[in-house]
Amino acid sequence: MRRAVLCGLLLWGPALASAQQDQTIVNRVIGNVPSIATSEVDPQLPAGTIAVEVIDEAREPVPEAAVRLGFMEQSGGRKSEACVTNEEGRCNFEELPTDSAHSYRVNVPYNGARYSSTPFRLDPKSGQRVRITRLRTTTNDQRIFQVLGRTMVEFKEDRARITQEARLSNLGDATYVFPEGGLAIQLPEESKAFDSRAVMTDQRVSGTDEGFEISGSLPPGRITLTWAYDVPVAGNTLTLEQPMPFRTMEYQVISDYIDGMSLEVEGFTVARIHEGGDRRFLVAGVMRRPGDPRLDSLRIHIRGIPGEGAMPFLASALAAVFLVLGLILVFRPSDESQILAKAREERRKELLDEIAALEGDWKAKSVGPTFYEHQRRQLTDELAILLRMQNETKGH
Repeated sequence: MRRAVLCGLLLWGPALASAQQDQTIVNRVIGNVPSIATSEVDPQLPAGTIAVEVIDEAREPVPEAAVRLGFMEQSGGRKSEACVTNEEGRCNFEELPTDSAHSYRVNVPYNGARYSSTPFRLDPKSGQRVRITRLRTTTNDQRIFQVLGRTMVEFKEDRARITQEARLSNLGDATYVFPEGGLAIQLPEESKAFDSRAVMTDQRVSGTDEGFEISGSLPPGRITLTWAYDVPVAGNTLTLEQPMPFRTMEYQVISDYIDGMSLEVEGFTVARIHEGGDRRFLVAGVMRRPGDPRLDSLRIHIRGIPGEGAMPFLASALAAVFLVLGLILVFRPSDESQILAKAREERRKELLDEIAALEGDWKAKSVGPTFYEHQRRQLTDELAILLRMQNETKGH
């Protein structure tokens, strides 16, 4: 995470930061936090057994904690079993199938939050030991920050595809629980074809008649939520307005660009043209400082849009640039090409790791075929574009 963003966060909430807390806050911003759930094979446990231990933030056992074990079958079927922890914070599930057709996930619901292990299969000869840390919960969002938000506008014939990303950090000690029924966010009335990227953690982004809602919870640390929707484009002007539900440190708006187009985002810097491989984009940004008024809404105006068929763009190409522009636009390093090359290389490694993790989830049958194909296509498309950009930079 960039130094300026970290320093900004330490200044935004004086009550959050002290000399002893600074590193803790930095770790939560970058997602470097202790795992809430651990899961490992234990040869001392009988085959077909899952031993669960629930502890609190002080590592003390939690008695009478509700535990639910989810079964995922290769055929797509799902079922569950439940147990309650004893005085030592422990309970067991026994005589479970150990074949390759079954995978499991341990869940501990608590006050609107859900603490979960990653899905796993049982070893045919040994049991599995799972430890879940159950944190306190809060509905107070004072320590929730949007460290970085982005809106990407891509034009396709008579519509625009709007893709948005919210990188949220919980800087507190307790798990934040979204409002009952979900945090409702309104989209333009004419929006349609809403979609969101599924995550394996306890957040859900779901479309509604008025827009979408975010439900679930956010433990200390960082998450990234992504969603998208279409809006019709009639004429050569597009105006978008949307509420900004989170305290925002930095926000960027990125749009396809052809000569004659302009981008204005109210309260943001003047949009500039940026190159991305063989593509050009308009980019406007804002960075909030301590004491600045809260950014309550996002108002985007794009003018000079060419007629139908003039912008046959590919979302995957725009997404590749969308992911690497942030390091360049705000901090304006002295050697931008070097920073860009480093950002691309880091993203290349991340993509390879994400692809490997996705393949592992698919082999373990912990994700469905629709999710797998969608994610694999997005990741491999972005990787191909990123490799092409790297080769062009090196003169290959």
